[in-house]
Amino acid sequence: MSPLVIVICIVLAIFGSVYMLKPSPRQQRLAALRLEAIKLGLQVKLDTFKPNSKQTGVRDEIVATRYQRFIPEIKSQVLRWCIVRQGGWEQEGLVEGWSWHDQAQPPDLNRLAELLTQVGEDVQMIEVYDNRTSLMTIESKANTAEMINDWLDAAQQL
Repeated sequence: MSPLVIVICIVLAIFGSVYMLKPSPRQQRLAALRLEAIKLGLQVKLDTFKPNSKQTGVRDEIVATRYQRFIPEIKSQVLRWCIVRQGGWEQEGLVEGWSWHDQAQPPDLNRLAELLTQVGEDVQMIEVYDNRTSLMTIESKANTAEMINDWLDAAQQL
């Protein structure tokens, strides 16, 4: 092999290695979305929601990104309600495709139905405690941090 071919192969190997380290467009979009959510005061983490299958009929674990807002002034940590986008035994009052996972203090069902028609198809779980609200999403291109923030605000008000 000629020295020119060897040099070209080495340059391509180095360039390919460096290029592989560059984040993909999807990774760049998700990083920007999560950073914007953090700037809005939300906590962001990759999480797994493990449902109580025996009690609710919801079988599949949800692996997604959890966006969560804390209200530090409220000390109570009581779960008010939780819904998941899966088939379960209790679906009364919910939009089709959603099931109750827990409803210690059920929200206004009309306002909840309105919220569920607004949230994106990628939202998999909404959970409201006295001192925090969270939702889990698989982060489609249509979502923005402002939309997620608005959905969390609306869920906390129910």
